[in-house]
Amino acid sequence: MKRLPLLAIVTALASLLPLVGCTCAILFLSPDHTPRLLTAAVGYGAVMLSFLGAVHWGLALEQPDIIPAGGTQRLTNLRLALGGLPAFIGWIGLCAATVQELAGLMTLIAGFAATVVVERMAWRQGAMPRGYMTVQWFVICLAELCFVAILAACMGMRPGS
Repeated sequence: MKRLPLLAIVTALASLLPLVGCTCAILFLSPDHTPRLLTAAVGYGAVMLSFLGAVHWGLALEQPDIIPAGGTQRLTNLRLALGGLPAFIGWIGLCAATVQELAGLMTLIAGFAATVVVERMAWRQGAMPRGYMTVQWFVICLAELCFVAILAACMGMRPGS
């Protein structure tokens, strides 16, 4: 199994910057900006979720040297089938956000949680590069923390709260 390249680690961590920026802005700027920032955060979260699924497509289409021996066709088919699911969940989150912003946020929270469970299962089977799960835990946990902080901040701004 290949080792995770340093550039992959750096870009994974850098991918959090827009979400962390939106979260900080929602938490510390005037509430007047919150609706636009919430839209940006949900949109970026959907993009992140799509990218997480795309990793599995890339691995399914990669040369066999990164796929564990035995049952490679079954694993490839599973990766291709499940690889599009995070993008679909992200899209549902975007659609939900057009009706009720917080519903979109909660959809993303559930989508990221489900993705980390599936990725952990793949990692345990040896189907992911070394170091991948460590980076993914950090990225997904920080993204989830951002989403929960945004959710808490928006719930606190609602009339009657």
